[in-house]
Amino acid sequence: MQKNKIKTALKYRENNNIRRFWYILVMVLLGLIYLSGQFVFYWDWFAEVFATIVAIVTIVAFWLEYNENRVLNESQFIISLNEQFVSDERLFKIEWELEKFYIRYEKGELTDEYIESFRKQFDIEDERRQYLVNYLVHLEGIATLVNNGTLRIDKIDDLMSYRYFIAMNNPIVQELELKKYSDYYKGCICIYEDWVKVLTKEGVKIPMYDKYRLIDEGVLR
Repeated sequence: MQKNKIKTALKYRENNNIRRFWYILVMVLLGLIYLSGQFVFYWDWFAEVFATIVAIVTIVAFWLEYNENRVLNESQFIISLNEQFVSDERLFKIEWELEKFYIRYEKGELTDEYIESFRKQFDIEDERRQYLVNYLVHLEGIATLVNNGTLRIDKIDDLMSYRYFIAMNNPIVQELELKKYSDYYKGCICIYEDWVKVLTKEGVKIPMYDKYRLIDEGVLR
């Protein structure tokens, strides 16, 4: 997935360079036509027509440049988000523990003993509790970008949805953090239903959604 994102970013950069070349070429040709009209053919009316054409070409070029730069920046930013999870050992370990919990759930191997041991490792006296909080705060930062329109869910779901839902739908995480301190995770909670709709529409299975989904217990508003 990450390689595809990198290829996409490189493709947009290449397209930008090609577009700049054609824009410069068109402007040079228009300049030559203008000079010919003014000093060779003496077209008095051509100045206004030329100004209008240049304005239209400039607006179109600016819009295309802006749009592709936005997509390019979005792709690069998503790549950097993924790298943060991969390169930070503490986030990586929390993700690993959350994934092991989910795999046991899928296999029907969630015993009371395992659930209790999972809860104890995130006890308030254990430093791993802070690592879990950091993981959720990382997700909260992403959720904030979604809520203010900087990122779109459908653009980050392939890299972030799994990481998001193995935390949000984990019953112990809900018990220790999400429901107990819901005011600190308003962003994550706010985008929950929208993200569910996106993945449902795409036919993607949502981790533990069938049993441990966040429901209206004072958490989802």
